[in-house]
Amino acid sequence: MIAFSRTKHEAAVIRKVFKGEPEAYRYIVEQYQPMVYAVALAHTGNIYLADKVVVATLKDGFDRLISLTDPKRLGMLLCTIAQGEAEKLLIKIKQNQNKPRNRKEEAPIDMKWVQSELIDPINEELGSFSVQERKGILLYAFCGMTAKNIALVLKIDQKEAAEDLARTRENIEKALLKEVSNALQPEINNKERLVAIMTAVAGPFVAEKAAQESQIGKPPTKITPIVIAASIVVVVAIGGYFGYLALFGGNDGSQVDVAVSSEGDTVPDQASTESSGPDSVEIPVRNNTYTLEGRIVDQRFWKDGIAGLTVEAAGKTSETDNYGEFVIGGVPKGDHLIKVSYDGIVFPNTRRISTEGNNKPITIEVTEDIPTRFKFQARVYDHNTKDIISKFEVTTCKNFPDMMQPYQLNLFREQNNPEGILRDRYLTFGDYTMYVRAHGYAPFSLQFTIDENWDPNQEYEFPLYRSVALEASVYGPNGVSIAEASVMPRVGTLDGIVTGSAEYVHTDSKGNFSLFTLPIGIQSFLILHITHGTGRAIVELEPGRTTKIRIQLPDKGALTGDITVNKKPAKFKEVRRRVSGSGIDVTRNIEYFSPGQYELKTTPEPVTIIGCVGPGDDDKWFERRMELKTEPSMDAPTWLDFNFSSGIGIIEGDVTLHGAPPRSVFVELLYNIGQKDDKERILFELGAVSTFHLENLPLGTGTFKIYTSPRAMSQTDFASAHALMDHSEEDFELTADTSTVRLDIAL
Repeated sequence: MIAFSRTKHEAAVIRKVFKGEPEAYRYIVEQYQPMVYAVALAHTGNIYLADKVVVATLKDGFDRLISLTDPKRLGMLLCTIAQGEAEKLLIKIKQNQNKPRNRKEEAPIDMKWVQSELIDPINEELGSFSVQERKGILLYAFCGMTAKNIALVLKIDQKEAAEDLARTRENIEKALLKEVSNALQPEINNKERLVAIMTAVAGPFVAEKAAQESQIGKPPTKITPIVIAASIVVVVAIGGYFGYLALFGGNDGSQVDVAVSSEGDTVPDQASTESSGPDSVEIPVRNNTYTLEGRIVDQRFWKDGIAGLTVEAAGKTSETDNYGEFVIGGVPKGDHLIKVSYDGIVFPNTRRISTEGNNKPITIEVTEDIPTRFKFQARVYDHNTKDIISKFEVTTCKNFPDMMQPYQLNLFREQNNPEGILRDRYLTFGDYTMYVRAHGYAPFSLQFTIDENWDPNQEYEFPLYRSVALEASVYGPNGVSIAEASVMPRVGTLDGIVTGSAEYVHTDSKGNFSLFTLPIGIQSFLILHITHGTGRAIVELEPGRTTKIRIQLPDKGALTGDITVNKKPAKFKEVRRRVSGSGIDVTRNIEYFSPGQYELKTTPEPVTIIGCVGPGDDDKWFERRMELKTEPSMDAPTWLDFNFSSGIGIIEGDVTLHGAPPRSVFVELLYNIGQKDDKERILFELGAVSTFHLENLPLGTGTFKIYTSPRAMSQTDFASAHALMDHSEEDFELTADTSTVRLDIAL
């Protein structure tokens, strides 16, 4: 049963995750598997897909803990993610989409039989109910939730949840529902799934620890009366023995070891009978049958083990394998200081590890003395003068984050080279982002991928720009400055959560903050305050300049979100609000309290917002607009983003006309976006042409429409006259694999 009284414990678990203890996430996986499974099964009606949704949800949940400002909303967060993952899975039309997830262990139930004999019949009974009602009855059946708790996690009214639950319970066969619940219990609370999730979020080492500590699948411990009686006898016997020693002495302090034979008789230990006179001193024999197990990893990447190192402890040695793991057997019980070396070079280390296990990985700085597979080199110089920079600092992270993460600021390592040559080493394949900075220069980022085609002789370049500065003031919805607001990157990373360093800075008592350590270019910030909520800011930082901005958090009931063109902050050319019929122009009502963020006050009813922007200097289109549907809330800001971006798509072709060539040709691209019939429209003016080539288009599906006119026509005229122009349309699909489409049009 999901118990909502455990909020304090969950808050403590989340804090542990933020402090770099990802193994604590095991508790959340154990507690929330049933709830997420109920939501997934309600959406998909298929236990194979439900299993996939649970894994995807709890993996994503780990990354999104950073966005959770209130532990009480953890259930809501996971339910929302589960719904999105289920919908995402159902839209994918692929062969074998019902194929089970690959598992290391066999499923605890006969999945095929349960699906055909139990799930399909319950799906038939639930067929007349909405998804919300199906989620409610399964949360009740699998988790024992009340209407109040169902309302909390599904973000609906408690009265509505109670009515839904009463209606479904009345119309669903109770025996079938109970049989489904009982049959699915081993699959709902699944240890193999827990291990798969923990492996994905924290690696196999932590996953193995989670498997050992998990209570899933373990039988309850029962103490029988005969065991209790035997324990009492043993305790009394031991007490009597030590009482005898206290009264009558213990053979002049010499040790007497007692062993128990297989028949239960006590016999003297051989070591105690070999004393040769009163002068002999018996030396206790230490048990050397314990094992030390651990792992040695790259201090930059806690999942990358270092192979080939020699590890020594208690006079015994071992060598790390390809995962950096080592095992040293035959050592005494307890903690041991270990020595790590390679080819006679001993690396600094003060770590002690225990025979009890649960040893955290030992981190080693990867230098030229460490055996590595991949070498990296680059040249560092001033972008403007081209002068060599001989003293600089370097840090690297995995993947391609949108911004330099706060934890990276403390990981820069100094290098010196009179020729400005940077050298580094890596252990595994992967995508990497390297940042290089120097005194007076901003960090410069470079993304590269190490794979089987890696060329160790390739030389990269780091042309450093002059340092930048950002000064900002943060205000609440009421216009009053906010102290102690967290300034964070818009998109965090797993490493940021694990290291517990997810914020750049806090605002001071006047609501101000300054940053001098970020790269040039687009930076997207998230502002969090426990009382005033969440705000955003998108800033373009320029070299050698101080950028000053004002950020105001949105008000409750406001419609707000991003407004960007090619990731740069922008403003609307026109905004229309449509409830029914034609749209009403509300451009004058739009506020821009923060860079790259708009705010509009509106009424709490379903509405379509039509936002239009103009082109930048390099854009070939003359107008882009999005039509997005939403339903504003009065209890919190409603986020609706208008992000207009370019892509790698190309549409080209020829126009064949009957008669005179046209004097005006316009193209309209209508993209399908989102899952609610949202649209994006892009308009091009091609002039008098019979061949067209449109590039830098976003990927996606939609409709291509071409309009021609025998007379010259302006862009303004097109808005009112296009309905009467000669036109033709074709469907198109631009993907990463098929990024160029040719369309030949005949009019």
